[in-house]
Amino acid sequence: MFDASRKTLFRLHAWIGLSLGYVLYVICLSGTVATFGAELAWLGDPSQRSQPAAAGVPPAGWQQIHDRVAAAHPDARILLIQAAPGPRSLARVAIRVPGGDIRLVPVDPWTAEPRPARAGLGLAQFLRVFHKQLYLVASVAGFHGTLVVGALGAALLLALVAGLISIRRWWRAFYTLRIGRSARLFWSDLHRMLGVWALAIGIILSVTGLWYFAETALDGVGVQLDREPPLPMVTAETAGDPAPLADLDRVVARVQAAFPALTVRDIALPAAPGRPLVLTGPADAWVVRDRANRVAVDPATGAILEIRPATALGAYDRWVETADPLHFGTFGGLASRVVWCLAGLALSGGILAGLYGAWLRLDAPAGRRQATGRVRGYRRLPVLATVTPAILLMAAAVHGSWAYGVVAARPTGAADGVQLGLSWGEGVILAVFGLLLLVPLIGWVRLQARR
Repeated sequence: MFDASRKTLFRLHAWIGLSLGYVLYVICLSGTVATFGAELAWLGDPSQRSQPAAAGVPPAGWQQIHDRVAAAHPDARILLIQAAPGPRSLARVAIRVPGGDIRLVPVDPWTAEPRPARAGLGLAQFLRVFHKQLYLVASVAGFHGTLVVGALGAALLLALVAGLISIRRWWRAFYTLRIGRSARLFWSDLHRMLGVWALAIGIILSVTGLWYFAETALDGVGVQLDREPPLPMVTAETAGDPAPLADLDRVVARVQAAFPALTVRDIALPAAPGRPLVLTGPADAWVVRDRANRVAVDPATGAILEIRPATALGAYDRWVETADPLHFGTFGGLASRVVWCLAGLALSGGILAGLYGAWLRLDAPAGRRQATGRVRGYRRLPVLATVTPAILLMAAAVHGSWAYGVVAARPTGAADGVQLGLSWGEGVILAVFGLLLLVPLIGWVRLQARR
């Protein structure tokens, strides 16, 4: 009885792998690459790097960065100031220029010197959007791409669980890799080994992917799962000017004195009269987004209006702030991101190993007999039904990447001194990523044609 159930689960695992394996590979690989998107952008674009500071030179202050950017862009409104994530990285300031375009201004964290503003998506944002929704835009495709990617989380979860249960003595897969006996055994063992080593993180990725699916689906019908608590309003006496009047360095010092566990990384300036300054960053709560720790400040007087640490959130709101760090492995700094990246590579490689193992099985005598004659003709329609949606999905992703990641992101006004699109180094990295997606697609289509 149990053996029959095991065989049924194995068939389910194999069906998901053969039918959806390539699309799952795209999702897993793009998420893996996006985990280190900022580092890849730093590597590919020298203009995103800062020079090391001279000995004894302190970093530029928040107010100095604000003033230098305001002087360089007098007609723009400063929306957000982000601290540099590392000693060789740049701070970033988001500004809104006349006409409504939003641009990012890189700033040297030591001298506060603004670099040329950037319009459109950088490599890190490009990769993240691709992973999140495959650039399927609701206004064009009729649905949000997160619905596709999130639903595939269910397929990945089912494949992982069914594959695990269908393996007898599954724990042996952690160390079993039979080399030199036959290619089929090697690729089968590698498929199982990579799957069990990445199993726990694969389940986390699947569950959080399903959460994103639920968020997007319910948001489409007007139900907000990711609910942001309202900000306190500034009193009427000081609500006249949305510009920050208080010195930002003094504001940060006051906030850190009141909330010592907080490390301020972002300062959001008031977007309209009556809105406060909002300071966010990591504190003493584990596995939450930086924005979960929030301090609202009167922009004119610097008085603290609200302190909301993540530790004060309820269970539901805490989960909302936890899903992103769990999905991308950002909660533990570089160490957790490396683990998540290795798990993503294991999942991606395990999928390819399973597909290549299926190719080798078709090379067996019985497989060749099934791939010839009338059987092949009868299977032509199911093969087309499998391959066509995947190809159309990737074609839509490529079109959306260009139309909404490049063309639509160009500024509507004058672009003097504005960097458009990706640098040549980022373009090379993106081209390598595209090859990693294209080559397996060719092999997967050929595999479907042989089934």
